[in-house]
Amino acid sequence: MEFVGYFLGIAFLAMLASCLMFKILSGATQDQIRYQMLAKIGGARQKLLKQSINREILVLFTLPAILGGVVDVLFGLQLFKVVMTDPYYQIGWIILIFVLIYLVYYLLTVWLYRLLVLPSKKK
Repeated sequence: MEFVGYFLGIAFLAMLASCLMFKILSGATQDQIRYQMLAKIGGARQKLLKQSINREILVLFTLPAILGGVVDVLFGLQLFKVVMTDPYYQIGWIILIFVLIYLVYYLLTVWLYRLLVLPSKKK
């Protein structure tokens, strides 16, 4: 029962993060125009643009992680009290693994988004 739970949890986590990543990256071509315009007028330094991208994507990743990942699991485990003696056993480790996997998806998304959106330094 635990194996199936872990397997399905990781599968749904990968699906959630992958869909979110591809949704963000699919809109990158439209955002590319905005960032090129900012670079042309010289209103924003490269460091500020990178920080802006980090914050923007962090917000888009954090809300689904909290609502779909943590809160849903904590309430959903109530249903398994009938079948399992302690469904919350070592829930801290499970949440830590969830955060680490989600962090990898976040960092990969930020890296790819920067490659697509920020203007290259070549002149």
